Amino acid sequence: MEATISEHPLGSVSRPDLVLSAIPGPVALAAVLGVLLGIPLSLALAVGSVPSSAVVGYALFYRPPVDEESTTEKPTTAERSR
Repeated sequence: MEATISEHPLGSVSRPDLVLSAIPGPVALAAVLGVLLGIPLSLALAVGSVPSSAVVGYALFYRPPVDEESTTEKPTTAERSR
């Protein structure tokens, strides 16, 4: 079995995978900065949750994950009403 390098710049990492990996980053960074700077941890985590919530909103409403096969095979609502 021979290993091959993917031609895709991200390899096999999909956009939903990248979004899921970006959610805990701001919260973790806020926790570390809160401890190092002496900011109350509850305030630091609340501030860090704002960008994480924005990432979740982006993933759910702006660019939701879709199945490529299901989008090409199923007719749209307008096509079904004809």
